[in-house]
Amino acid sequence: MMMIRAMGLALNQLGDPAFRRVIILGLGLSALVFAAILAGMIALLPLIPESGIGWLDSAVDWLAGLGLPILFLLVLWLLFPAVMTTITSFFLDDVVDAVEAKHYPQAAGWRRSPLIEAIWLAVRLSVLIIVVNIVALPFYLALLFTGFGTLILYLALNSYLLGREYFEMVAVRHASLRDAGRLRKSRRDRALMGGLGISLLFMIPLVNLIAPVLGIA
Repeated sequence: MMMIRAMGLALNQLGDPAFRRVIILGLGLSALVFAAILAGMIALLPLIPESGIGWLDSAVDWLAGLGLPILFLLVLWLLFPAVMTTITSFFLDDVVDAVEAKHYPQAAGWRRSPLIEAIWLAVRLSVLIIVVNIVALPFYLALLFTGFGTLILYLALNSYLLGREYFEMVAVRHASLRDAGRLRKSRRDRALMGGLGISLLFMIPLVNLIAPVLGIA
């Protein structure tokens, strides 16, 4: 219930300049990252070796052209939460300051996240999400025939990862990085439920564009 209320408050505050700034920066920089990835994938196409057999090379070219959009969409699906969250995490304090000032002035954090901590948390989250989802990719594919197994596994893994990292991103404003980790462990259920909410937001078209900001808020 508290999570739903917090989400409602965050939605009502989307017009706040701090929110708009972080959303615009996050989307703009994420678009640049994925544009670079797509450009790299296109640049690699000519490197596919030719067999010298006309019809076979034509078939390979056709399959490569067909597979590129599918592969890019898969990369986008797997990496978007990590990329968007990593970028917005550097502007975390602006969003949290705005939320705490308006809704929780009595619980405002006593410090802003040091740059080194922000970088560490952002890199750790990105690496965890990317590595875990790549490792889980064969299981995602194997579970497709169940109709819902892939979704359940995806939500289970990413709810844990996102809940853990988002919780600590905000907690370090109120405690040291080590103490934030201890606090998160003592409130695993709350962190997991928060992560589930964020994971679901990332699955909703358009809403996923602002999911990191809503999650932080």
